[in-house]
Amino acid sequence: MVNFNISNTVLNSEVFIIGLPDHINQLGYINYNNEDITKQIDTYRHHHLISSQLGKISSTLLPLKDSSKRLITVGLGNLKTLDYGTLLRAFGNLFQFLKEERVTEADVLFDTLISKKIEQTKVAEVMGLQSEQAVYSFDNYKSDKSAPYQLELNISTNKEDLHRYFINGAIIGQSVNVARDYSNMPPNILTPNYFAEQVTQHFDETSVKVDIKDGKQLLDEGFGLIHAVGKGSENPPVVITMTYNGGDSEDAPIALVGKGITYDSGGYSIKSKIGMQTMKFDMCGAANVVGMIDAISRLQIPINIVGVIASAENMISSNAMKPDDVLTALSGETVEMLNSDAEGRLVLGDAVFYANQFQPKIILDFATLTGAAVAALGEDKAALFNSNADKEIEEIRVSAKEMDEYAFELPMTQTEQRLIRQSDVADLVNHTNGHGKALFAATFITHFSGSTPHIHFDIAGPATTNKTSYKGPKGPTGSMITTVLNWLR
Repeated sequence: MVNFNISNTVLNSEVFIIGLPDHINQLGYINYNNEDITKQIDTYRHHHLISSQLGKISSTLLPLKDSSKRLITVGLGNLKTLDYGTLLRAFGNLFQFLKEERVTEADVLFDTLISKKIEQTKVAEVMGLQSEQAVYSFDNYKSDKSAPYQLELNISTNKEDLHRYFINGAIIGQSVNVARDYSNMPPNILTPNYFAEQVTQHFDETSVKVDIKDGKQLLDEGFGLIHAVGKGSENPPVVITMTYNGGDSEDAPIALVGKGITYDSGGYSIKSKIGMQTMKFDMCGAANVVGMIDAISRLQIPINIVGVIASAENMISSNAMKPDDVLTALSGETVEMLNSDAEGRLVLGDAVFYANQFQPKIILDFATLTGAAVAALGEDKAALFNSNADKEIEEIRVSAKEMDEYAFELPMTQTEQRLIRQSDVADLVNHTNGHGKALFAATFITHFSGSTPHIHFDIAGPATTNKTSYKGPKGPTGSMITTVLNWLR
């Protein structure tokens, strides 16, 4: 945890941090406690004791008039190209270095970290974000746990109003980490019911209200698709509804819907032994919705939100759904189930139809849905699908690029509209053997939102990563949380 202290007085820590651009003239006069250290910094850079390379962290001893201090520099590259993404890299590497070195207090010359290209408030916010996101770790189930990391940062600036931007950034980072925590939990512990209990506890005594529909309620109320996916497990499915009313009472809410398959064996359309590994991450979409709502409520964003999570285990038993079954959705339509490993679109069909009953202005759903989206766009990009939301999808695409997350629109056409209806025995079918499987799945889901504007996010690629980066360790990423928050704000 990092505490940000704003100060324009004398700084006394043994460590101080500055940003270092490629061109020293971009930096100007460097004043540390009324001492001009510009020439010393330039000399150190010239002799390669410190580096201005983007994201490069350097550490050395710097003699001053009355003492010596440990100098840590953050390479910023060319300030003319400094943006949100480059700051993410620079600050992520900085906080990972500080944690590894167990630095507990440092002074920061904030004016050396900014340029005319990006607002100071944005610099402060991304610094707060990376102070949490970049140093995330998950060792809940290890006997040898690492000691909690605490850091006091004394920010040298005369702009006292920046403090709330550091804090806002840290809140967003903490919300990303909330999503990561849920996603990392093992499936023998994070069952649908336990997930519901944890979400209820998390939002206890907050402005977010949580309602849980258990397995019996889902069956009684006609959630036939969610019930079918979860009935093969001894752990019944649940629907978690979260409501946050920060806007005017007459304003229509924005609906956020998450796929929460806490484990996906594939059912009778069983996955391979390799394909089954990591299937605890099939609830990342739901976890990320929880993270979004956590941040929305803590930042007190003046909007109304309804969040819906459809959570189930897709398992095999004598009670499990099987290919050729015909299911009845909450909408009243029948669905021929040809592939039990295409379960995400089933639970989302019911969840989206249910969310639509709140009369939202738009529905956004998030799901680790198809390998086809990964094949099309790669592991680091989300696939977006637009149903009656032309303006919003363009805004979100721009927001994603700004937030250093990448999302690209894929089409839904009349071809897919015909394919989801190609059943000999039911109204709809949940699977196609042809090409365009991500498009088919998106069309199936958005069918249940009717004419309501709806954007489907297939995050099968970016929901997790297999390598450490400046955003944190390998594993779940909290994909699209910062993008959606930026768009909502």
